[in-house]
Amino acid sequence: MLLAVAALLFQFPVFSPYKIQAAEKVNQPAAVAKAAADSVVSSKSESSASPGKEVLNAESLSLDAEASVAFAPGRVVAEPVAPVSSAPATPAAAPASPVAIEPAPVVPAYGPVYGPPIRAVSDHRQHREWLALSIAAHSAAGFDAWSTRRVISSVPGAQELNPFLRPFAGNASMYAVVQVAPTILDFLSHRMMNSQHEWARHTWWLPQAISAVISVSSGVHNVGVYNSR
Repeated sequence: MLLAVAALLFQFPVFSPYKIQAAEKVNQPAAVAKAAADSVVSSKSESSASPGKEVLNAESLSLDAEASVAFAPGRVVAEPVAPVSSAPATPAAAPASPVAIEPAPVVPAYGPVYGPPIRAVSDHRQHREWLALSIAAHSAAGFDAWSTRRVISSVPGAQELNPFLRPFAGNASMYAVVQVAPTILDFLSHRMMNSQHEWARHTWWLPQAISAVISVSSGVHNVGVYNSR
């Protein structure tokens, strides 16, 4: 009986430990091959899904590699340099054109200071005209004084009509007194000739001319009275 059972066991060696280990060894390479195939498929899908990312990673790695071996200007030993950005550099803004700034008006802190009037310098021709009119006015005043004294001394009851000259009509002081008015008018004409006002510079000759005309008119009247006696 025992021999029969042992014979049966030797006929079915399938369940022996050696067979089990061999089966496990055969199954392990198949599982490893299957896992490798699955990893390859997944890597291919990931690479096809993000090709741009891999390109960017490669570019960044290449830039980093270049930056790590770049040389700084003026250096013999390699030094790390910051990578240059691949974005296009923005053009520098053009300098603004200079704008002319008008200066602000200066406001005086105090009131205007009074200055002397500007005197217009007369030319040589005007000075000669002034001198000629002065001689004419004084000569006419002398003629008026001479004719007045001649009438008063020759015509009975004749008298000087000018109240300022009447006290001096009877003596020789008449010649000096009649020169006072022409002298004042000469000074006035000279001031007008050098005045800062344009109208005064153009009419400076009027006082002397009026004085000469009045004196000549008075002298002519006196001569007429003397001749009509």
